[in-house]
Amino acid sequence: MRSIGMILIACLGASAAMTVNAECFGEDDYMVCSDVETDADGDIHVESWDTEGNTYQLDTETRPYANGHEIESSDSEGNSYSIRSWSDSRGVHSEDSEGNICTITPTGQMIGCGQ
Repeated sequence: MRSIGMILIACLGASAAMTVNAECFGEDDYMVCSDVETDADGDIHVESWDTEGNTYQLDTETRPYANGHEIESSDSEGNSYSIRSWSDSRGVHSEDSEGNICTITPTGQMIGCGQ
């Protein structure tokens, strides 16, 4: 029981040093803490760490694109993903970094969209 208390104190101490919004979960000698923040631009930043010293980060960035937006995410393991969405006279469109394309026309017809 003493080790659980020490781990919780260590985890809470680490979370207080990083941010006040962290949540920690776990039992016995292992815990995982995560913090999620949304900045003034609406971008999301996630940071996780555990009692074994592992860390993970995920960041998103939103920026204007044509008549819409592009959202790009990347993590501390080198993975990335982006999706663009916009609208024009032909409808509403989305296209992601994996090549998925979707259009919904003004009449409601779906083109692409995983069909």
